[in-house]
Amino acid sequence: PDNSRIAFSTLGKYGWAIRMYSFDLNRAVSFSAGTEGGSNLTPAWSSDGAKLAFSSSRSGDSEIWVADQSGGDAHRVTAIKGPNVSPSWNPKTNSEIAFTGGRTGEPQIYVMEQDGSNIQRMTDSGYAVSPSWSPNGGLLTFAWNRKYGPGDPGGQDIYVMDIASKNWLQVTHESGNNDCPSWSPDGRHIVFQRKVGGRTQIWTMLADGTQQQQLTHTGDNSMPNWSWK
Repeated sequence: PDNSRIAFSTLGKYGWAIRMYSFDLNRAVSFSAGTEGGSNLTPAWSSDGAKLAFSSSRSGDSEIWVADQSGGDAHRVTAIKGPNVSPSWNPKTNSEIAFTGGRTGEPQIYVMEQDGSNIQRMTDSGYAVSPSWSPNGGLLTFAWNRKYGPGDPGGQDIYVMDIASKNWLQVTHESGNNDCPSWSPDGRHIVFQRKVGGRTQIWTMLADGTQQQQLTHTGDNSMPNWSWK
């Protein structure tokens, strides 16, 4: 959150690991919790920079783990059948984590306390992935294919959901696949990826889906993540 470091996943000879790069030191720094076997993916900072949540399959299925910023005190916070990935902290409180869980067979969005208690399912059907918590702590944005299944035309759109009521708003309506939304620090914009015609590009829009603007135009570009400040 202070823009001094970036956490990312890298594929090496021992599989997927979480690594940390320091911009202050201009080099990689140790993050021991991300190299303990299995596939370690989708690192997510708490808003105070004290903790990192990530998914790891070191115990079998992919589960959500939490460690401190240096990799210490690593512990599993989910123990549920099916893969659990893509954690996102509530930046207002740092006491809740949204994630994608596969316990019902298809991925859905869930919210839980940071210790893994009080798990709530937020989406009720289809194929829902890539949750991102709004800066004010009251909203989630995520990618959702509500008609996923036999005969599905393949469309996936970005949605915004009010946490308290579970009311949602579909904010993209275009053909193709929209995924990996990320909030701007002021909560006004969302950046996301859109795949149309075999190419994936980065787009932005206001949080209500208006004023959509394509940012990249060549090659394939994916998984945007807006800086905290």
